[in-house]
Amino acid sequence: MLKKVFKHEWRTISPLLLAVHIIGLSAAVICRIGINLMGGVQSYNSSIMAVLLLFAAIIGIGCVMVFTYFYTGYRFYKSVFAQQGYLTNTLPVTADQLIWGKGFTGIIWLAITFLWAITACMILVLSYHDAGEFVGELPNMLASLFSPSAPAIVRTAEISLLLTPFFMVIQLYVSAAIGNLFTGHKLLASAGVYLGLYFLQQIAGIVIMCMAAPHLKTITARLTVDDSVAAANAVYDTVNYSLIAALIFSILFSVGFYFLCRYVLNHRLNLE
Repeated sequence: MLKKVFKHEWRTISPLLLAVHIIGLSAAVICRIGINLMGGVQSYNSSIMAVLLLFAAIIGIGCVMVFTYFYTGYRFYKSVFAQQGYLTNTLPVTADQLIWGKGFTGIIWLAITFLWAITACMILVLSYHDAGEFVGELPNMLASLFSPSAPAIVRTAEISLLLTPFFMVIQLYVSAAIGNLFTGHKLLASAGVYLGLYFLQQIAGIVIMCMAAPHLKTITARLTVDDSVAAANAVYDTVNYSLIAALIFSILFSVGFYFLCRYVLNHRLNLE
């Protein structure tokens, strides 16, 4: 049943998102042509209009990414907690199957959008020669990043990058689930819950920074020519431990969000 939920969600969500991405990529190509006609943006004599057009194109790329992200959350809210929820919740599917089946669709589209954004930015700022060199070197870059000899801080960043789509999707889903508990304006309530959870996680991040700050201050105070290497290694370790702590916080938050969303689907469903 999980496979059926995924296939149905994929077929439902993909046409609109595919159209948005095609339009966005076409707009990036048109903007690049316009920038070239205006003289480009690589020199000090760049046209102001070319710079503004580049700025507008970058904003457009960001809008497509934001739209894709929140649309996946809206689809979950609409199909589970709105009027469509009466049909969805009569199907022989469990809460876990709903979350994972729909969540995998959102995660895949977030990954596609990330690659799409890189492609659009390459179209805007790189020449054909530079783009070809970048694509040619990409396998070697990825191999070096994911090699066993990669530094610990790089591995931590890689794990965080791979898990980020899961964190993002489950935060949307739990926001929709908590918003479902309100008696009215549930979509607006879901948006408010999302902002609240976002600020809560930012506070956790600030706490981590505050915990690391005294160590960095002490290391900086001891930084001299004689022990610069040792101090640099200590700074590296402190930053790496801070990233690990942030990753652990994100995992704990996401696990809590998952079980809270699951609990609401199983015991506190309040359809419109």
